[in-house]
Amino acid sequence: MRIVVISDTHLETPEQLPSKILEEMERSDLTIHCGDYVEIGILSFLRERFSFEGVRGNMDAPEICSQVPEKRILDLAGKKVGIIHGWGSPFHLAKRVLERFPPLDLILFGHSHVPFQESYGPTLLFNPGTLSSFALKLKKTYGIIEMDPMGMRASILST
Repeated sequence: MRIVVISDTHLETPEQLPSKILEEMERSDLTIHCGDYVEIGILSFLRERFSFEGVRGNMDAPEICSQVPEKRILDLAGKKVGIIHGWGSPFHLAKRVLERFPPLDLILFGHSHVPFQESYGPTLLFNPGTLSSFALKLKKTYGIIEMDPMGMRASILST
């Protein structure tokens, strides 16, 4: 299974999504958004065009929050995967995120706009970064997770 992981898009329209991301989503089995779509059109576009799962973020309007949960746990290719946006200070965010879930194979999160990939015991914590340079001068990044019952490979890529 090949999964594109994005977060913190902070875009006004789907047309602002980088073409590289759209190509990645087209050839993947699933797209996961870790919150902060900001505009309902982004959520609608992802749902209509791709196999999609997502959660809400702290910058999402009530219209978005009513359509996606705060967190979720999925069973993907025999792996237990948690998804949450994140909150508060970026310092020790991974530890706080980890504490919100039971033991899992993978936890996907966003919020900090900073790519992160680190194992805590048997759990891989993964933040794809941001597809927007909203408020910070960061590279636009996303993640690719490849998984099967035998293992997982995670990569953070730039657009």
